[in-house]
Amino acid sequence: MNYEKIKSIILTLLVFISIFLTFNLWTYQPGYDTINSDEAYDVSVGDKIPENELNSILIKPFKLFYHSGNKTVGTSDEFEINKVIEQLRTWTLFDMKDLSREYNMSEIKSVIHGEQKVEIVFPDNVPISIYSQVLKLEEKNTLNGSFDRIIIDLNTNGSDTGSVYFVLYEEGEKKLYESRVNRASLEAFEKSFVQKAVYNFDEYIEQPLNNKKTIFLPKNAEDYISYRYYSDLDSPEEYVQALFSDPNSVDKGFTEQGEKYTNVYSLLKTNKEHNTLSYVNPSEEKNGGSSATELLQKSMEFVNDHGGWTDQYQFFSISPLENKIVYRLFMQNYPVFNDNGMAEISQILGEESINEYNRPYFKLDYDLSFESVDEVQLPSGSTVLYLLAKDDTIDLKYVEDVIVGYKMTRDSNESNRKFLVFEPSWYYKYDGNWLRLPLEEQEGLGIGLE
Repeated sequence: MNYEKIKSIILTLLVFISIFLTFNLWTYQPGYDTINSDEAYDVSVGDKIPENELNSILIKPFKLFYHSGNKTVGTSDEFEINKVIEQLRTWTLFDMKDLSREYNMSEIKSVIHGEQKVEIVFPDNVPISIYSQVLKLEEKNTLNGSFDRIIIDLNTNGSDTGSVYFVLYEEGEKKLYESRVNRASLEAFEKSFVQKAVYNFDEYIEQPLNNKKTIFLPKNAEDYISYRYYSDLDSPEEYVQALFSDPNSVDKGFTEQGEKYTNVYSLLKTNKEHNTLSYVNPSEEKNGGSSATELLQKSMEFVNDHGGWTDQYQFFSISPLENKIVYRLFMQNYPVFNDNGMAEISQILGEESINEYNRPYFKLDYDLSFESVDEVQLPSGSTVLYLLAKDDTIDLKYVEDVIVGYKMTRDSNESNRKFLVFEPSWYYKYDGNWLRLPLEEQEGLGIGLE
């Protein structure tokens, strides 16, 4: 066999091998797993609250009073309030009735502030149907009303049962629901609560507002502790993964304040100065208003679905007409305020899902107050009302409430930008907005920092 024949055979073999390999390449089918296109992204920024605990953890009272005739004592101490609520949760409440039309406003005030009454105050209106998941209410499925305080009436008048009232007490609207409770439950509560309240709680004085509403404020100046916390940043990317239905289709860009993330339907923007984010989904149009029950339940579940309860946030305000709800950061059971949205989670619901969502993307890591305990003395309630009355820019008829809260600011030292300072302050609700009373601007009144 000569050289040319051998060459021809080798070339022929190479051609057949090439054809064979090409055919196998074209017809090869890899064994990929089937992709479920309906699979949702399950991203959790923080720990989720068990569903059966959402209502009790997020919806809490923040004031507690005991009215004993001509004297009222009260507290905002979280431990004391929790003890009362835990005892209330063991009771069975029955035979609830709507007595709103049977009582005028003056009579309702007597129910709330009369002798031997325990008043438990919430920040805003709570649907009874929602709170019935916290308490044992026999008529759970038939209650559509709301309340902003619970009244425990310790006057049984010889009856085998006593009364627990759910009251909505605000300008232009009054609601009074009465439920009954076993007398033995009331007597056990009175025995454990009254003496401790009388001797350990601070005295409060009655302060009418515009002859329409009565509030109770501390009789004396009181000391409060300032706090300083280190804040730990979450990644905005985690919220992108949690909020966008298809994070892979999201485009990232930049603004003067921070970053922006967009797809066809939604926009998320961050503010790096304040470590806040704003998510808007214009395709989710707001309807004409949701029921308070639906708004509260959906909003709690929406944030919980991505582990968004990263600090001690609590229900603070609700507006079913606007489909808006606000959860505020609390410090030692006092609400925290910040002018730049760093202390609240707000939502506006659309017809099916979220329309607008604003919140911080940091969490408080550890308390640095132990390094140096700073105390601030706040003036008495009567002094605060005097200061409001003498301010020419304030019309008292628009003052709706007065409370103690914490002002959150960043540490003024540029090298400590992750440190947050919480300073106790007086706040007043003015025409629907919470404003701080700047005590440092007052002179000659013997008040302020000490």
